[in-house]
Amino acid sequence: MNDDQLHFTTFNLSTDKMPLATEKFKKFSFDLPVAAFTAIWIAACSGSGSGGEVSVVTSDDPPAPPPPPSTKTYEVESSQELQDALDAVQAGDTILIKGGRQYTSNYRFPGETIRGFTLANSGTAEAPIRITGDTSNDAPKPVIDQGIETKDEDTIVGIYLLCASHIVIENIEVRNTHSAGISSSLGDCESRGIKVSDTYIHHVYGYRNVGGIRLSRTSQVDISNNTIHDIYQSDREGSYPIITADSGEITEIAISQNRFYNSDTGVRLQVQNDKHLSDVSILGNQFELLDKAIVTTSNSLDGSAPADSKLSELQIQDNLFLEAASAIDLDMGNVNEQSEDLDIVNNTFYDIERVAINLSGIVGIDIYNNIFSQIERDLLITRPSRQLDVSTAISEMDYNLFWHTDYSAATGPEWLLDLGGTNPQSFSSFGDWKSAFTDTLHAHLRADPDQFSEFDDPRFFDPENRDFTPQSMFAKAGGRHGEALGAFTGESKPGPPNENQ
Repeated sequence: MNDDQLHFTTFNLSTDKMPLATEKFKKFSFDLPVAAFTAIWIAACSGSGSGGEVSVVTSDDPPAPPPPPSTKTYEVESSQELQDALDAVQAGDTILIKGGRQYTSNYRFPGETIRGFTLANSGTAEAPIRITGDTSNDAPKPVIDQGIETKDEDTIVGIYLLCASHIVIENIEVRNTHSAGISSSLGDCESRGIKVSDTYIHHVYGYRNVGGIRLSRTSQVDISNNTIHDIYQSDREGSYPIITADSGEITEIAISQNRFYNSDTGVRLQVQNDKHLSDVSILGNQFELLDKAIVTTSNSLDGSAPADSKLSELQIQDNLFLEAASAIDLDMGNVNEQSEDLDIVNNTFYDIERVAINLSGIVGIDIYNNIFSQIERDLLITRPSRQLDVSTAISEMDYNLFWHTDYSAATGPEWLLDLGGTNPQSFSSFGDWKSAFTDTLHAHLRADPDQFSEFDDPRFFDPENRDFTPQSMFAKAGGRHGEALGAFTGESKPGPPNENQ
């Protein structure tokens, strides 16, 4: 995989630290990488001399406008027709895949090793290429089924975007693939403008760098209303990208209203070398039965020195974290650049076995309007940065609701600051935590936390059926501006709005 990557579901599961993984969770792995993207637009004019006299004609007339984009629709009903359409499609065209049918492909583009249905053409921002499942007349989604059942097979993805930009993929099912359901190129090319929506991806197998959706060096990404589960990776240590890229920045990543379950990780953000990942929003998703729901990692390509990478402007809001080992694990403490601007707002954490939030190497952290219920071990952990010029600091943590049926405000799960560092502090009661800054002047805090928070039962409406609408008065109006707490605050619920998988 590539530099800076955004993985939907990944690996890195240590059984010695995580006995739960062998007891309660299946060790699957699905990663969606979005790597660092350098956008270089080059306009070149070339000409060939033919000898003789050259005449130059000038005009005051404006240049002719470019021709309008194509608007052709390719209606396909067989596997061969689908690949033929992918070969022919141009900006503005639509490929309409007939629903209720199964498609399979062992196609390999010349010079490539990845097999599967391959698109090597690009749309434009104004006229993207659309690959759409035709579910008219109540037909089910078309199914791309590559027939893979183990890791020991050739790399055969569902749809391979080979150096393609401005692509919309919607309303299909992809299953039984090797390495990825949908994958961008892992070579030197870069892309932007990729949207995947209303798509069902499951049972992806492979040895390393496996992902339900795997995007490398891609900006302007929209992943919404999808269901992704059962992603299997055999190599639990192979979490690093294997291909270098130019320096640059990945930006504008939106991951919203998806459901991730039965895998190691929900969303993986990976930055490498001198890449920056910014303007990332993870909104309204449901993360269930995972080892880690949201993870960041950073590294240099060869591991010889800390990376010069950076994560900034990350918003995690309106998500449900349900029956996971850990919910949010953001480690940017081993890089030379300071990561900043993290908002964790209006999320619901329920039945978290290990730790709800684990942070390192980020400043400008705001954590408010969240509900933490049935957190078995640690509510919050901050860890020391491994680089001298990189810090960890929470600007605001307040207006949250904490609850556990087995504990009270005086007992229960802990808040841990600078765990493993030179100034570790443990707070095992809600009262002690509320005076954590006054009593310790701890550098990881900017003020006393949770002054307007409470320890009380949120009284969820129907948690057995994933309805975590709170009924308690504080949960319904105790937010920073009098709003409701948690992810269930309006008509929309976390996850795909019309999930039928």
